[in-house]
Amino acid sequence: MRTILVPIDFTSTTENAVKLAAEWAKHYEYEHIILLKTAGESEFDFLHIAEGHSFVNEENINNLLERTETLLNQLSSMITEKAPDIKVSKVLSDWAVTRSINEILNNQPSVELIILGSDDSTSTTTSYVSDNIISIARTSPVKTLIVPNSYSYTPIKNIFIPCDVKGIKKLERLFHHKSLIQKQDVRLQFLNINTHEGEDTSTDKKKELEEYIRLHLTEIPSSIHYSYDENIINGILNFASSHETDLIIALPGRHSFLYYLASRSISEGIYQNTHQPVLILK
Repeated sequence: MRTILVPIDFTSTTENAVKLAAEWAKHYEYEHIILLKTAGESEFDFLHIAEGHSFVNEENINNLLERTETLLNQLSSMITEKAPDIKVSKVLSDWAVTRSINEILNNQPSVELIILGSDDSTSTTTSYVSDNIISIARTSPVKTLIVPNSYSYTPIKNIFIPCDVKGIKKLERLFHHKSLIQKQDVRLQFLNINTHEGEDTSTDKKKELEEYIRLHLTEIPSSIHYSYDENIINGILNFASSHETDLIIALPGRHSFLYYLASRSISEGIYQNTHQPVLILK
């Protein structure tokens, strides 16, 4: 049973991720969605300090549990309304979000995709899940879809794939999904970004990339683009804003959002991508 996992909290950001999960499940033949609610740091407000001792406010705990149950039921109903044939499971965990996700992945091998809501300029409340995007995406053994709060689902027709001519074999991750891509009538746009001014990509490397794509993706319309930008993320986002783009696919390697964010500010990466979802392949 092909499964999507969606970590949630009490924000519109993760609610939007759940809406997207329902649409994604319908269009890409998933059968099961797991909603995961973990104990976020902000939800420990029921812990008070008095006379040097900490104690738990039972009333606040009960209120939190009631709110959580209501939230899970509301989101479950939302999925059922959009996709009646999709099975919905609800999981409540006391562990941190990354550990909770890893436990579910160990116990539920059918999980193929994690969908994460990402705060953007339209978010009014900070999402606990969004704050943990990078740790989740980096440690997850399955692909991860990052969804901006302002994004509304539209059919995926134009897929933008930043790639590196020096590491074209990373495209093998994409070829694993070839059969699914073929079913969806999409167009692929590949972009190589040169970060050194005056150092053009060699003709041989360009030809190697073009032949590699042509060999493995013969039946799928595609185009290859080359540009210069000292900042890879800026180059990626500038291209996405000036070309029709419904989805950005991040491959492993130098041109991956994940790789870049390992050493750069989060705000310079995913949080600037306020329009399109980003699918990180493994």
